[in-house]
Amino acid sequence: MAGDRHVTFEACFNFRDLGGYETIDGRRLRWGGVFRSDTLHRLTASDLDRALQLGVRTVIDLRSSAELDRTGRFGASDVAFHHLPLEDEIPAEPPPHDQPEPPPGVGYAKMATAGRGAVGDALRVIAEGDHAVVFHCAAGKDRTGVLAALLLSTLGVPDEAIVADYHLSERSLVPAMAWAEANEPEWATLMTTFPPWLLRAPTETMQAFLTILRDRHGSIGGYLTDAGVDGRLVDRLRDRLLEP
Repeated sequence: MAGDRHVTFEACFNFRDLGGYETIDGRRLRWGGVFRSDTLHRLTASDLDRALQLGVRTVIDLRSSAELDRTGRFGASDVAFHHLPLEDEIPAEPPPHDQPEPPPGVGYAKMATAGRGAVGDALRVIAEGDHAVVFHCAAGKDRTGVLAALLLSTLGVPDEAIVADYHLSERSLVPAMAWAEANEPEWATLMTTFPPWLLRAPTETMQAFLTILRDRHGSIGGYLTDAGVDGRLVDRLRDRLLEP
């Protein structure tokens, strides 16, 4: 099913449909209801047409204010745009190439804790939308991965599917690097200085993140309660995104 969920664009390489995942109680996510992606500011005119043809009318941008100011946003004007930064203080420089990898899941747990207001707001936007929604960050792996995991868990998708979905982001690295080398060589050069672990999406990282949240809050639902997500909102999400 991984091949079915990747949507091909000219200048976007991690755009994926979250449809098709089965929940613990035997229901399934609708195709075409909610998408996750890497940055959308580079989309060509053809890409924008394709996104609109997919039914996308709501965009949630999880990047920082500095990133948004520096690069711009999704280019189509006839969409609802929500800037909900999961982290609004991103270091100006990437970590050094030899920086050790942090313990699995810890960085994501810190992000989810500091950005719980944005998580709650994003889930509210998704639940209340009338059209397809896409949420994204820069690479579509970390901030987007956190929100995708919390959304899927809220809908009842088991951990093994959530961590497998997270791991799919590694497929975007080669085409994204090829595009950058041809179109943004300075960015491509900068990417080669990143610590190797920063570009990977190992399943153990996402599983550790989910485990940390459960240890701290009793359950993913307990975390969502702290983020302002109540049972009525969860019911709206399930009604909107799950097949009958």
